[in-house]
Amino acid sequence: MEKIRPRIADFKNDLVFKYLLSNMKDVQCYYLLKLIIEEIAHIKTQEITVLNSELNPSHISDKDMILDVQVKTEDGELIDIEMQNTKFSREIYHRFQAYESRMLDHQVNRGDKKYSENLHKVVTILFIDDIDKDNLELIDAYMPRNRHGYVRRFNLIESYFVQLPFIKVIEKERGIKSFSKSEILIYILYQGLTHDIMTLDNEVVTIMKDKLEQFNEDEGLVLAAEKRQLVKIQHYQEEQRIRKESLEEGKAEGELLKAKENTIALFKSKFSQEHDEILENLTLEKYNLIFDALINDQDLERIKEIISRD
Repeated sequence: MEKIRPRIADFKNDLVFKYLLSNMKDVQCYYLLKLIIEEIAHIKTQEITVLNSELNPSHISDKDMILDVQVKTEDGELIDIEMQNTKFSREIYHRFQAYESRMLDHQVNRGDKKYSENLHKVVTILFIDDIDKDNLELIDAYMPRNRHGYVRRFNLIESYFVQLPFIKVIEKERGIKSFSKSEILIYILYQGLTHDIMTLDNEVVTIMKDKLEQFNEDEGLVLAAEKRQLVKIQHYQEEQRIRKESLEEGKAEGELLKAKENTIALFKSKFSQEHDEILENLTLEKYNLIFDALINDQDLERIKEIISRD
């Protein structure tokens, strides 16, 4: 599948992602952000404000970028939205539940007895480069419900997980030409500007192509995006290394415990009058040597000799 290949081509790079959606003075950015909010979270917008639109390469840290948005709906309701491009993890689930709670808490004026009248909804929209195998759908929506499936009355928290890889399932079922505007946007976020998607005469395709070209014209942003990509790769490799070491450590601990238990059991069967405390805190090698000695009917002196070795 042939792709257009500018210097930075990955819309999942979180710097590109923020550049695509953060500037509300740019009609193209506004269009895309409005499309996401209205078609994914089903919020009819009247005004959209990005509260952290700054994108200065010299001030960009290695921390994950979260788009902080406030929306005024057609009904005059205020809604706080936090948006991020990320991967599934327990940390992400916990972090965004904490964000949602904190965003509600920040709305509370402690001295106002009628503060609940001023509270407004909090929404998180996460674009996930992964699929939850227990929830096979493109947009996985969450809100508190009771055991009968009814949403909590006056609910103030909603979460939407856009599972980017699932767009390939929809492509296989229906084909690209049947995609809605939001599905085209999701496809490009996941796949990039492929030859197939570029054949569509669609405003979303045109805008995302234009924004990527504009991004690549800014040398500072390109260098910052490349740096962030390298940092993410390093973080991923470090996570894999730690996970591997943890698995190996757990396996080693399991082998040690099993060897200890087997050795003590055999020791008790042969030397029932002896205290087994002498077999505490030994190495795996010593437990194996003692076990072999016991199997070969070695005497207690031989066992003690093995224990006392440096």
